[in-house]
Amino acid sequence: MINPQKQQPLCQSSDAGFTIMESLMAMMIITILMLGISPMIVLGVANRVQSRRVELAVQAARAYIDGVRSGAIDHPEHTLEMELDGGKNRSEFAKTEAPKPSNLTCDKNDYCDNKSNKSIYCVDLDDGVCSSDSSRDLIIQAFRSITASGDPANNTDKSYFLGVRVYRADAFKDQGELKIGEKGDKAKARGPGLSDRKAPLVEMTTEITTGTPSYSRFCDRLGCN
Repeated sequence: MINPQKQQPLCQSSDAGFTIMESLMAMMIITILMLGISPMIVLGVANRVQSRRVELAVQAARAYIDGVRSGAIDHPEHTLEMELDGGKNRSEFAKTEAPKPSNLTCDKNDYCDNKSNKSIYCVDLDDGVCSSDSSRDLIIQAFRSITASGDPANNTDKSYFLGVRVYRADAFKDQGELKIGEKGDKAKARGPGLSDRKAPLVEMTTEITTGTPSYSRFCDRLGCN
């Protein structure tokens, strides 16, 4: 007769799995690590977004200058009563006041205003119009010196210095004053990161010449020796 053997109870081990306390500790450690690296992640994303925005602003500024130079875009009417022969008054020219904030609704690739005291141009990047509610659209402020002849309306000699600033369209949304560059005397792009929304993304100054100026005239304007 075979005697049935008693079944041995299973041996329980302390290594069978995580306890609730161990799980909570692991979650706490992961949370602390995430809190430590999250600012770097946010800053990295902000850098990429702002760098891309500055890149688009530079492209918009160059396209606008090329359009004015070729005649595809009308010359800005905002004219400063100064001629920049020999580089004189360049610093004052670059310190031209920023446009005033206003609610914008402008057609794509057209002037929102083109007057003697304000010339702003729409660069649409989303829905066919520029709006001060858009964080993607760009607004170009353009201003120029008087022509080489001293007459802004003169059609025979339209050589002049052109200043260009590119702002985000949503910088015009509220009543906070728009800003100009910190130095105001040379072209530059704003740095990446969480920059000031009211500051220009890029500033440029160039010379527009519709005719073929003589070498002597060119030297007079740029200060050749």
